[in-house]
Amino acid sequence: MWKLWLATLVGAAHASQTVLRPDPLESNFTTFRSTNSPHSVRIRQQNESICAAGSAQYTGWLDIGPKHLFFWYFESQNDPIADPLTLWMNGGPGGSSMMGLFEENGPCLINEYGNGTVHNPWGWSRNSSLLFVDQPADVGWSYIDEGYEVARDSKEAAIDMRSFLQIFVSEIFPHKRDSPFHLSGESYAGKYIPYLGAEIITHNQQYPLEPQINLKSCLIGNGYMSPKDTAFGYWETLCTTNPGVSTPVFNQTRCDIIATNMPRCMEVYDTCTKSLDTAICTAASSVCYKGIISWYEEESKAGGRNRFDITAPCYLDDVCYKEAGYIEQYLNSPVVREALSPPEGAKEYKMESITVVDAFATTSEVMTSSSDLIIFLLAHGVHFLAYQGNLDLACNTAGNIRWANSLAWKGQTEFASKPMLPWTSNVAGRNETVGTAKEVRVQLEGQPETSRFAFVTVNAAGHLLPQDRGDVAFDILSRWLAGDSFV
Repeated sequence: MWKLWLATLVGAAHASQTVLRPDPLESNFTTFRSTNSPHSVRIRQQNESICAAGSAQYTGWLDIGPKHLFFWYFESQNDPIADPLTLWMNGGPGGSSMMGLFEENGPCLINEYGNGTVHNPWGWSRNSSLLFVDQPADVGWSYIDEGYEVARDSKEAAIDMRSFLQIFVSEIFPHKRDSPFHLSGESYAGKYIPYLGAEIITHNQQYPLEPQINLKSCLIGNGYMSPKDTAFGYWETLCTTNPGVSTPVFNQTRCDIIATNMPRCMEVYDTCTKSLDTAICTAASSVCYKGIISWYEEESKAGGRNRFDITAPCYLDDVCYKEAGYIEQYLNSPVVREALSPPEGAKEYKMESITVVDAFATTSEVMTSSSDLIIFLLAHGVHFLAYQGNLDLACNTAGNIRWANSLAWKGQTEFASKPMLPWTSNVAGRNETVGTAKEVRVQLEGQPETSRFAFVTVNAAGHLLPQDRGDVAFDILSRWLAGDSFV
């Protein structure tokens, strides 16, 4: 029934689309190939057995030559036709978006045993269709054919993602072709999303006769937009009570060491930015790591400190959260493998791709800012929201508000002059102050509407804000999609 429905839907909405017969070796998939590109998509519908979603859900792979991107798509629980479409990407680089799905804002969350899921009442598919993608190729369930190299930077990854999204909204789910589209994610998505957004806008302009992706906004949680400002924020996060802690995390001795090393770190960041030479940027990264970041980072491991929440324990090396281990266990289980039917190239699910981590480390991107791309997006009418869990160190609030105030665009003077004001959310049936916020709406040349730039913080939450305060995170999404102010 599903294959007949999908073939009919796509055939009616896009006459040039060819629906191929399923490959005999992949009889559980329906395969689509566009007459306008060499790419194809293998897709199948899932039921509630592996994800208690509360709406229709589909999984599959986009095949772009030797690259194969895995996706998990959930239709809106409210109105699949009229509601917007939101993409979610986790960071890293090299991190799987299945962490977001099963640990943060997906419609189902991993259970406490790692052998099933429970429905998430605050999943973001309540009022938006929601798409999770493991990218670049080699991350999570995505894979790359042997003998080919993985993406080395966000710009290359963005080209593949734009191809995927264009096919997805125009040929696989054509009823979403004109839907408002929002890019969301966290952490290194502070690089992924600006590059992808700029690639979408540029491609739309260069190829106006091709199907357009109706990009409306970007929203990034605890994003890594500016490495320099993030490093600067370490002192405030660890040496004051500003994050919302009763006493500073570090003692005076360590705080003095960080303060002493900060000017040199800022200097080498600027040198890296001016040169963009990989060797210089690598050296700069080493200076800042040894002088500032390492004092906490070296203790962030299983049984030690948690870089993503300065008040929480760390259960696992690197990712800290035990849920991440449960997700790996679950996605490699026989029942999930049978439901997803991963191709031969997708041998094992892993939360992180070391290959992608190492590839990105060969460029200067990890040390540079995505500010110019965000300014480009604002100039083309794409709204931007940065939201923060205040207990995060890895992409801390202190650094990101410093970055937001210094973003050199027409709205900078107004935004920087405004104070952060308390904002309230409905928590357990009553309005409660949950953090601070400020925003501006600025008329930019050539745009019919004002461009919106907002910064929102949330107390008692860390790097994974939707995990720590799911109700508040859902409120942030809902207000943002509706265009409602926070203060």
